[in-house]
Amino acid sequence: TSPTAGPRVSRDLRGKEGEGAMAAPGGRRADFSSAASPGGPSPAGASSAGRRLLRTQTVGNMGESIFDSEVVPSSLVEIAPILRVANEVEAGNPRVAYLCRFYAFEKAHRLDPTSSGRGVRQFKTALLQRLERENDPTLKGRVHQSDAREMQRFYREYYKKYIQALQNAADKADRALLTKAYQTAAVLFEVLKAVNVSQSVEVDQAILDTHNKIEEKKKLYVPYNILPLDPESTDQAIMQNPEV
Repeated sequence: TSPTAGPRVSRDLRGKEGEGAMAAPGGRRADFSSAASPGGPSPAGASSAGRRLLRTQTVGNMGESIFDSEVVPSSLVEIAPILRVANEVEAGNPRVAYLCRFYAFEKAHRLDPTSSGRGVRQFKTALLQRLERENDPTLKGRVHQSDAREMQRFYREYYKKYIQALQNAADKADRALLTKAYQTAAVLFEVLKAVNVSQSVEVDQAILDTHNKIEEKKKLYVPYNILPLDPESTDQAIMQNPEV
């Protein structure tokens, strides 16, 4: 596989129990020996997976699989935001959604490399199977010749289409939308960095500058208990109260 072919997941189902390897951009390979058993999960295991997993309080559309609906084992709650972003951007760029899920799988393996947590083995198996199924179709729809450039292009587009548009809105009233856009951008940048490192591609300085600006703005939009104090908060209903 050429370096620009993108992340690919493969398993030797005829090998030893639990043996497998995941080929990432740039030739990296991550051991996921405990991610699946030979031949994949049994129907009984698949049906019980939903009962053994805990739903995290995230925003997203319910899908047909456990990771589509952002249901993750309790020991892997850190990857829930990544799956949310994957679901959010999938309609606009399936390849970026794939890269987000690929990164989520790698992070899940780092968090629980032996799949000892409750429901982790079933979760990894389900996500692994989707990655195997979607790599080639999403690769064909990729605009750029590498995943690193594809991620950078999408990040720039997301910033212009959503964050800049919300920042420039006349009323600037929807704080929740802008806060969510900042959170999505943060996840996209995390995935972007991982993909660029794996392919030995430097992140464009313009993107680094954009990320730094977003991080500064995020500090102004941290959740508040009483009063919103960011520069755009003057139009919030509570701030119109004469006693404030």
